[in-house]
Amino acid sequence: MHNKLKSDFEQLLRLPDNQINLAEAALMIARFEYPELDVASYMQRIRSMADDIRQQLPEAADAADILNQLNRALFTERGFEGNSEHYYDPKNSFLNDVIDRKLGIPISLCILYMELGKELGLPLAGISFPGHFLVKLEIDEGAIVLDPYFGGISLSEDDLDDRLQEFYGDRLKKSHFYGLLATSSNREIIVRLLRNLRNLYMQDENWDKALTMADFMVQLDTDKADAIKSRAAIYDQLECCVSALKDYKRYLKIEPRANDIQLVRSRIIALGETCRHVC
Repeated sequence: MHNKLKSDFEQLLRLPDNQINLAEAALMIARFEYPELDVASYMQRIRSMADDIRQQLPEAADAADILNQLNRALFTERGFEGNSEHYYDPKNSFLNDVIDRKLGIPISLCILYMELGKELGLPLAGISFPGHFLVKLEIDEGAIVLDPYFGGISLSEDDLDDRLQEFYGDRLKKSHFYGLLATSSNREIIVRLLRNLRNLYMQDENWDKALTMADFMVQLDTDKADAIKSRAAIYDQLECCVSALKDYKRYLKIEPRANDIQLVRSRIIALGETCRHVC
């Protein structure tokens, strides 16, 4: 079953980026936790939510009307919100759980928000803002930046500046906005969701589940060095010495001047000994 789920997800990822449906991709990731999950049923629930919102819109509704009604329907009437009390619960990353529990983290709520916006004809885009995923709507004057984790509020430049200051602290540069409001591709958003889950599983020492996410990260992430190093650490914990050794060596080949080179080399030496005895 796991191989079939992996094959289905990989098939989706082979599509051109603009043909990848983010909500569907998020639900397919959730199937690794819930193998019997009916993706089509949850996609229909999202479409039904959009239909309900559409029926409440005035005739000739503009973007502002749609945004206002989307926020009212999703956050005020239905009660969706950020799960600040149990932020690191993996369920916050599974879109089916987000829909059922009405709780999520920034990226999962943004995916739902963008999918509803798409159904309503609103071309929302994701922003991989440091520390907290956001959504934007391009307009003639620039862009409206929105935060579905906090009820779809609109963020001013000062708000964004405050968040950057909080995230970067003394490392904040004057050119801090350069590139930070760029549109994220669908694959980049999927990678961020996978990374969240991988890191959560690693923190919980759930190495088998972490490995599933890590395998996809190695395929998708543009930061190959980090993806490979993380998977090496997971293999190491699972006592898969041959695979761990291979990934550690790949990591050093990509990053021959890595800050942790001595640590990685020591693991390579130790794993070399272990593999020799095992074999």
